[in-house]
Amino acid sequence: MALNARGSRSQVPKPALALLAFMMAVGPFGDTEYTPALPSIAQALHANYDMVQFTMTSYLIGSAVSQLVYGPMSDRYGRRPLILVGTGILIVGSLLCMLSFSIEPLIVGRLVQGVGACAGGVIADAAVRDAFSADKRQRVYAKINAAFALAPAIGPVAGTYVQRTPIGWHGNFAVLALLAVTLFWLVWRYMPETNLRLNHRALQASRLWGNYRRTLVMPQFLFNALLGGLCIGVVYTALIGAPDLVLDVLDRGSTGIVIVAIGILVAFVIGAATCAWLTPRISHLWIVGGGMTLLALSSVALLLVAMGPGKDGTLAMYLAPIGTAFIGVGLVVPVTTAHALAPFKQTAGSASSMLGFIRMGVAALATLAMSLLHMSTVIDIPIVFLVLTTVAVGLFVAYCVFGFHKDARGHRVAV
Repeated sequence: MALNARGSRSQVPKPALALLAFMMAVGPFGDTEYTPALPSIAQALHANYDMVQFTMTSYLIGSAVSQLVYGPMSDRYGRRPLILVGTGILIVGSLLCMLSFSIEPLIVGRLVQGVGACAGGVIADAAVRDAFSADKRQRVYAKINAAFALAPAIGPVAGTYVQRTPIGWHGNFAVLALLAVTLFWLVWRYMPETNLRLNHRALQASRLWGNYRRTLVMPQFLFNALLGGLCIGVVYTALIGAPDLVLDVLDRGSTGIVIVAIGILVAFVIGAATCAWLTPRISHLWIVGGGMTLLALSSVALLLVAMGPGKDGTLAMYLAPIGTAFIGVGLVVPVTTAHALAPFKQTAGSASSMLGFIRMGVAALATLAMSLLHMSTVIDIPIVFLVLTTVAVGLFVAYCVFGFHKDARGHRVAV
């Protein structure tokens, strides 16, 4: 970050990591908290299951597009005002979903939720870029992205029990509305402004396009954004496909959903903790390579389970490769976030927006593929997993082979 008018980065107020983690977590928690109720929603609203799955796609579309706005606006007006606006929109979207009694209003409500919820991740990423030095950033991202990774795994566990209350599936959105109100109050009370040098030209059309263009042509950014998006696509694919797999295909009941959610949660903890431990010890490309290896092996294993004689077997046969994939995601996402945003200073907000747009856009395409592919068979999740992982591994290999240049001394360095 450039020096502000009063001094150096050391004078930029540092937000509490717990608050940044909560900002990161509320949206992803709301993404998946309602997923155990998807079959119940389909039945209650007399809708096809693929249309109910599309509520996740609409959420991710709203999240992807609106992220292009939050970052530049936070460069212009500050981080704090924009997170307050986004949280307010999230409250409205949650109320719309809670009051929906047909599939169309629910899809719209989820779109509004996505528009509001994504502010937390964009602003948290930019605030870290504002307040922490380069040598500390990756570890900070690893810590707060653990909340981003854990929240969608905790969501289905909570949602399973919320659904059993008298209010039913509507209660999932009531809980999210309450969390959004809590976040609004915490930001209002405790969030310092980290952007001490507002960019008054950040919203000029020519400048905005220039910032995005310079961001997109940077190999380091584009590689890390796409790779992170493919991994997040794996997350959402599993979470919207799991209820149908557990309840309708394997006929394991709601307890099976809790088992899957806890398994995913443990896998995320392992991946995020391992990433934080490895970060100061080995190259980031080795960490990403390890994550890619786990994703590739787990995708192949999941497909073999689905197509083999165990396709009517135990839930554990499916949970093991899915959990392994989520360990890989926990390794990759924090690293790719830190290295995607590392080159940017005054345009950290714009870069964070483009990062979110690409990642959520790729995830939206993955969930759309799940909706279109939906056959209520064990093959749904493995096919999308395998496609996403194949593209991710190919991208990683291409980057390792071609993504280098020579510095002034003729040494090969990663771009």
